[in-house]
Amino acid sequence: MADFKKKFKFYAAYVWQLFKDSLPSGIMYVCAGSILMMVTLKMDEGSFHFKNGAVAWMVICTVIAMAYNALMSWANGGQQYEMLASGNVRRATEAMYGEGYKISRYKENKEYRLWKGFVVGAWMALVPLIVGIVLGANQTAVDARLAEDKIGSMELLGIMFSGWSVLPVYYANAAGSNISYFVTCLFALVPIVTTAVFYTSGAYARRNKAIRQQQIADRQAEIAANRQKKINYGGLPGTKPKKRK
Repeated sequence: MADFKKKFKFYAAYVWQLFKDSLPSGIMYVCAGSILMMVTLKMDEGSFHFKNGAVAWMVICTVIAMAYNALMSWANGGQQYEMLASGNVRRATEAMYGEGYKISRYKENKEYRLWKGFVVGAWMALVPLIVGIVLGANQTAVDARLAEDKIGSMELLGIMFSGWSVLPVYYANAAGSNISYFVTCLFALVPIVTTAVFYTSGAYARRNKAIRQQQIADRQAEIAANRQKKINYGGLPGTKPKKRK
């Protein structure tokens, strides 16, 4: 029972850490949708219609959210690579001496793992995925309101939480395209791919920086070891070799 509790606490901490890593960028995607809803709704005076200005806002909000997601993932990847390096030192000392080297800020659930980028991105992808499924399951009702130039609370909530994924299809349907809202679920790939790519890139960038620093330190140590030491003769007469003319 004690072993089960220990494992449960370990995996619960792992899941919680992954969720916390997704929160900043996930909130930014939601904020992008909310801003997009307010701007486009005001622009179209209470309803949503296709306009060039709305398209520009969609691009701006989506790019900003993705850029923030990329920045946070890059930084997180670098930090977790350093935690992985600390973990490797701890495991090496434990294998050699039977006891791991104590590192005050070390946490195993913060170590870099390739799959973490996909899982963290998947947490963010839940919002556009759920919104797409709900709107897709109620396609008939949404299209009926759209034909009457009305918008329901379901669409408003969907646009507020994930306008960057919903509005492109919503505008297309307003123009008579009749695209399924299930298609918006494909936008869930945006945070997954962005997070995975930049999380891994950030980790490898920190790794390459550490390697370069070690190479520089090794070269400096080699130069210092090969440098001819000056002999201190103490300034006694006859002990210093004469310079050749």
